[in-house]
Amino acid sequence: MDQNISLKLLAIGYDPAIMQVVERLLNSHAGWEGVVALTREEGLAKTSNEKYDAILLCVGVSAADEEAVRQAASHHHPSAKVIRHYGGGSGLLENELRAALDHQ
Repeated sequence: MDQNISLKLLAIGYDPAIMQVVERLLNSHAGWEGVVALTREEGLAKTSNEKYDAILLCVGVSAADEEAVRQAASHHHPSAKVIRHYGGGSGLLENELRAALDHQ
């Protein structure tokens, strides 16, 4: 991992326009590296292949998809936090992440 990166984040959501905004917001924070997955399969592959500090579940992710991601994350990277993200600006997103990660 790049030494300047302190948080590696994966956001999974199925609306490309919204996820483009989420990716921009994640990467606007110094020390955060955010990547996006636009399908369940892409999200599961990224969860299995890379270690993330947190995985955001965004627009369109069903309860069944959420459970699959949670199982994959717990199997491959048990320390990764899986968080439901319901939208909002960069302040809400940052607060959601910091609150979840502070409770590790």
